[in-house]
Amino acid sequence: MTLRSFEKPIIRRPLCCKSNCRAALAAAIFCFATTTQAEINVYDNDRFKVFFGLDATTAAFTQNNAWFGQDVANIGVETDDWIELGIVPKLHFTLDRESGAQFFGGISAAATKTFGESADGLAVGFDDPGAATIEEVYLGWRHNFHGNRSLEIMGGNINYKIGTGFLIQDGGHDGGDRGGFYISKRQAFRRSGLIRFTNGNLLVEGFYLGNNPRQGGIEGELAGVNVEYDFSGRGMIGATYIDSIEVDDVLIGPIFEELSIYDVRGEVKATENLTLSGEYATQTGGGVFEGKGWWGQASYSFSNSRGTPSLAYRYAVVTGDDPSTTELEGFAPIAWGFTDHAQWYQGEITGDWIFANTNQRTHLIKVSTSLSEKFRLTGLYLKIEIDEPGALGITSDDFGDEYDIYLEWKFNDALFLSAVVAIFNPDDGATQLTGGDKTWSHLMLYARYSF
Repeated sequence: MTLRSFEKPIIRRPLCCKSNCRAALAAAIFCFATTTQAEINVYDNDRFKVFFGLDATTAAFTQNNAWFGQDVANIGVETDDWIELGIVPKLHFTLDRESGAQFFGGISAAATKTFGESADGLAVGFDDPGAATIEEVYLGWRHNFHGNRSLEIMGGNINYKIGTGFLIQDGGHDGGDRGGFYISKRQAFRRSGLIRFTNGNLLVEGFYLGNNPRQGGIEGELAGVNVEYDFSGRGMIGATYIDSIEVDDVLIGPIFEELSIYDVRGEVKATENLTLSGEYATQTGGGVFEGKGWWGQASYSFSNSRGTPSLAYRYAVVTGDDPSTTELEGFAPIAWGFTDHAQWYQGEITGDWIFANTNQRTHLIKVSTSLSEKFRLTGLYLKIEIDEPGALGITSDDFGDEYDIYLEWKFNDALFLSAVVAIFNPDDGATQLTGGDKTWSHLMLYARYSF
């Protein structure tokens, strides 16, 4: 089953495809800083500790020629300016035992609100999009053994990620009746469990995950195994198997409950400055699933230069469905998330407002540099192609070119600010699909306070 592919179509409007689903949430937080202000220790009696944390986020958007000048035709409303707000208070505890084991648990809530009509179109029909919901609720136990070995068991509503988030990271759905589509405050998986074993550089995990759909979404659950080995900073390899367990929908449930996914990935530090990485996932089952997703990337860091600039190129393919066959060749995007710019929301415009992580071929060039200890500048170029135009009822696979610029400011350990400018120049594929041919421009101001 696909935790979010039920919620995301190939594009965010009804289209003829073999699994016509609804749209889902967009990008997560941009943060180049590796340190954050510590949570507040509200109780400490040596072995029992209680911590409080808070995450407050706002983002303001303005766009010109959204949907290439055809926003009403594509999402049903005019979208120019809107604001999103979100807040997540959280409380968690640890209890140390004399045996060396530790019990832990936590709870958090997410409240989100959107003012105005956002470019995703999911809130059309809702007069006042916004909601407050429970986010994380979990209990767990961990123990560190001799010989660099550890065991951890936890269950409830939990956060979980595999690799770069290409398949598994985000179990929640924002937008629609909940508001807060872009800032994405709901990410925990529901009705979930995790067993994690480490032995030195070896990691073995077994997981059971359920999603958290918005109003009108479809509940689903999956299970799997993840194995990773870290070569002590020189690289890593990983493999994952995922099996669909339950899909709560009369029409598509019996089909998607047959879905199985096999994934391999790796990274190698070829030289001191050059890193090569990639991933390949294939989807099978029921005699119909034939989706594939893969990517390869080369990154070079100029470590001896001022600001430590970096340059990266990535080619990524997530297959589309061939309408001339009875098989489902379209890649089911599962529960992908955000771990870096264009990963895996591929483009501020394309990835956030138009496409799900399926039916695309993308060329990405990324340049990034630190302007100072607190400022970072990043630029992206994406060439977007449609893998199977026929799945969208069009003939051209040339969708267009996107340019994104990010200026990020780590004001202090708690406050993070960002400004984003994006421009998308449409090609024939975009015009055929949306009916628009104007350049889509996008500006966002973003602020996050967290401890």
